[in-house]
Amino acid sequence: MSYRSSLTALWLISVTLCLSALAACTTLSVGSDYDRDASFAGYHTFSVMQRAHQDVHNPLVVTRADDAIRAELIRKGYQQATDASTADFSVDFTIGSKERTDVNAYPDPYFGTGWGWGRRGWWGGQYWGNNLDVRQYREGTLSIDIFDAKTHRPVWHGWAKKELNRSDIQNSEEPIRTAVAAVLARFPPGGG
Repeated sequence: MSYRSSLTALWLISVTLCLSALAACTTLSVGSDYDRDASFAGYHTFSVMQRAHQDVHNPLVVTRADDAIRAELIRKGYQQATDASTADFSVDFTIGSKERTDVNAYPDPYFGTGWGWGRRGWWGGQYWGNNLDVRQYREGTLSIDIFDAKTHRPVWHGWAKKELNRSDIQNSEEPIRTAVAAVLARFPPGGG
């Protein structure tokens, strides 16, 4: 393989890795955790806690998340309690976004005169530069918490986060519905 084709191959690999990293940044990350001692089989009715959501600049986002959570739980077969005191479990959530900064440093490969083999071993100049990439973006987060209504203890926590683009911010209804569905797909743990 020639020196030029080696550089071309290195460049193609670098571009492929960068594009893969960028594509991964726009995906929805979802996770959950739960109390291993909790029994979810007796949960049939729910209520959504009513509280002020601090640091949310757009109140429509809170309303859309609340509506999406109720709709998704009903779609999953749960019933909304007409009186919160009779619910089997209570739901609380937080939603918001914040500016994030990613800083990645990586070395430049050496593009000098090359390396060679001589009587005294390998020769050539060893040089590794330093590239720095700084990227700012807005990250949206959603957390949903389930509390046992009798004990008032948390029994389940689910979350989602996503790098938001302009469309997500301007048209938040669909991204919120998608995030809620992805998080609540993990509730109850073990599928029942």
